[in-house]
Amino acid sequence: MPRGLACLFVIALGPLSACVAYAPAPLDVAHLAQAVHTEPLPADRHALLALALERSAAVQAARASLTAAQAGARSARNLPPLTLTLTAEYSKQADAQRPWLYSGALGVPLDLGGRRQGRVTTADLAVVKAHYALADAVWATRQSLMQGLSDLSGARAQIAATQTLIDRRKQYLALIAKRAAAGEDNRGLAVQAQLDASALVDSLLQAQTKAAQARADLARVLDVPVSAVDALPDLPDMSTPDDAQLPAMADRALYIRSEVLNAVVDYDSAENDLRTAVAGQYPDINLAPGYTWERGVVKLPLAGTFTLPPLDGNRANIDQAQAARTAAGKTLEDQVRTIQAAVRQADLTWRADRALADKTRKEDLPLAEDLLRRSERMTASGETDRTETLTAQIALDQAQLAVVSAEQTARDDRLKLEDALHQAFDANDTRVLTQAVAPPEVTK
Repeated sequence: MPRGLACLFVIALGPLSACVAYAPAPLDVAHLAQAVHTEPLPADRHALLALALERSAAVQAARASLTAAQAGARSARNLPPLTLTLTAEYSKQADAQRPWLYSGALGVPLDLGGRRQGRVTTADLAVVKAHYALADAVWATRQSLMQGLSDLSGARAQIAATQTLIDRRKQYLALIAKRAAAGEDNRGLAVQAQLDASALVDSLLQAQTKAAQARADLARVLDVPVSAVDALPDLPDMSTPDDAQLPAMADRALYIRSEVLNAVVDYDSAENDLRTAVAGQYPDINLAPGYTWERGVVKLPLAGTFTLPPLDGNRANIDQAQAARTAAGKTLEDQVRTIQAAVRQADLTWRADRALADKTRKEDLPLAEDLLRRSERMTASGETDRTETLTAQIALDQAQLAVVSAEQTARDDRLKLEDALHQAFDANDTRVLTQAVAPPEVTK
């Protein structure tokens, strides 16, 4: 084989020497399904958040997807693959002494202009979307943890208040039953008291079920056995947002919510597709320098391949890309309006339920306490019997249970407002979340 053709062959196939071998990496699904962390959980809420983010499978998957997208962005900047065309011809009629003809051509695509820019931009936008997906996974993990802690604390308080009320109802039932047996009261009062006590038992079972669900949710988020969650303390009162800072946070939500950010990326992607379609109006050029040994004569040919656009000048693809860009813009507009409405609705609901919780704690509860004090004084002076005191005690226990329920509702609405804003009201939570989405070198 002529030396020139051999050199061309070696240059074209040289990269094969650096090929990477395939290495299988099978996964044990049964092992993945088991909680492997048995260490005691920290009592600090912010330490729990950092631990949940470290162990979250969703966060790890999003971070792996980001790494894959970054690798794809680097790959998109490489040149398209070359083509090597080898030809051999044998003909004694052309030259009986030298019947062989050898030729080789190396196809080199000119990776320039809009086509390359479109490919690179698409890969870069995939990286941006992967960043947003990571931030979304981090936020979702935080919300799951906070909701689980809130549900567990609320269920514990509800169980304690309901159990106290059940015990009081039982005392009242025993007293009414005794009075009814003596003919002092109607038996219907005893039946009603028994029904009230039975309804409270149902409420207690519901609260216990809610506590069990909260423990299971926390065990999933923290990747621990359910028994490890029992040692967690109750969730302390979380900081209340300043009314003056809420409008600024609502405006900032448009630049934080993944729905808006992804819609922006989709619009950029549609814009990039339009640029690529416009570039498709022009031929795609490939150069093919070669080497030919034709029966003792060396030739150095240069060929050019032009991939022409469609007969309509790529107009149909351009029109489709323009329509897709318009649709992406409308989608972005819809997402902005939807999120603004969601923030307003969450804010109004939280304010209303917070006001109700404040009224229940500051007005209804003191009235029940005052009623109990007056009933105790009247019982002590002999004006009434113990039934009135028990009734007042039941009213106080019901007021305390109403306070627990109202505060739990307000706490849930606060979490929903945070979720609508995609911003934590606690500065330490914000610091932990920021560290979780920062690149490793920035975190370090």
